Amino acid sequence: MPHQHLDHIEIARLLALTGHYSTRTAWQAVSLLTERSSLWFHDGELSVLLPEAARHDEPRELAADARVIDGYERLLDAVLADHHYLPERTAIELSGGMDSSNVAISLAARHGLTLLSGALIQGGAAGEQQTRRREAIIRYSGFRDIVLSSADYLPFDPKHTPREPLGPHEEIYIAGHSTLLDRWKRDGALWAVAGVGGDEMLSLPPEGHPPLTLAEVPRWLTPSTFEALRDQESGIPPAPPISDSTLRALACGAPMYLRAGLWPLYPLADPVMWRFGQWLPFSWRRNKHLARARLQRLSFDQEVTHPPLRENFHEVLHQALLRFGPDAIRRMLDMGSPLIDGKFIDADEVSAVALRLEQKRPLERDEMVAHVLRLHHALI
Repeated sequence: MPHQHLDHIEIARLLALTGHYSTRTAWQAVSLLTERSSLWFHDGELSVLLPEAARHDEPRELAADARVIDGYERLLDAVLADHHYLPERTAIELSGGMDSSNVAISLAARHGLTLLSGALIQGGAAGEQQTRRREAIIRYSGFRDIVLSSADYLPFDPKHTPREPLGPHEEIYIAGHSTLLDRWKRDGALWAVAGVGGDEMLSLPPEGHPPLTLAEVPRWLTPSTFEALRDQESGIPPAPPISDSTLRALACGAPMYLRAGLWPLYPLADPVMWRFGQWLPFSWRRNKHLARARLQRLSFDQEVTHPPLRENFHEVLHQALLRFGPDAIRRMLDMGSPLIDGKFIDADEVSAVALRLEQKRPLERDEMVAHVLRLHHALI
């Protein structure tokens, strides 16, 4: 689609990683029907009816004999019971983190040995830690487990080019995740459970942040793209019943599950769980104390409840860009891009990133070029 039809505000948000849950998409002519909204078509006119802002609650004072962990377990069990799924045809994405582990334990209590599980395993010491933590959960639950090495599914590796175009909001690590989902599907799964929403459920109220400055965004963003970032409220719907970031995570992940023929379930993103989290005093929410305390009560060791190493995909992305980034960037520059034609990014600055990656000398924020490549391939 020509660059004239792109939505400059949403493209700027995607490039600077300042996304909002909103009606805006990458294209001016395409709008998102946000949660609880209604679409009306009458006498040839299309209109959108937005909902009332959802009420958000404040922390409550606990009774002296309050059994918070018991309440959390009962509520999570009730949310799972409220979903329709067949246990023998259900898989859980079990990274070994606090959220997926707690969901896995509740599923194991309900269904025993009937479920599948799986994950992408990180490299290095963090991956070894992740493996040990997952093995502890698997021993407890008895799930039938599948693991894939993230090093075998690096982003931008030409041998993992998606079979079909991906949307602008989809994740960078989709090659490995899609392979895992395909394995589950071949094993008979029809539903997939994930721990998305747990971070936000136990988060503390956000602090105000000053506006972005030019020094805080990648150097390849053009002045007009940076200027578009100032319109932060455009297209934002009334307050949803769960967090903005949770809704964006669901929108990012759901297409991947649906393409694989799996229906995603997100129990920790249920508004009931979100309200429970808001009611909790900060002491139970800070550093996800509730999720850790439940695992401690079940006698999981310190490495499971308080892992010393961070487990994320940052190192995977770093290695992918060093190996495949220069060629991917130069292919984009050679073929042309709506992001360049529309003056969203400076081609010379992006070319300089390719050179730094080739020399193994990336600068701070150079790894954000991954989102340039992802968005380029979604738009062409």
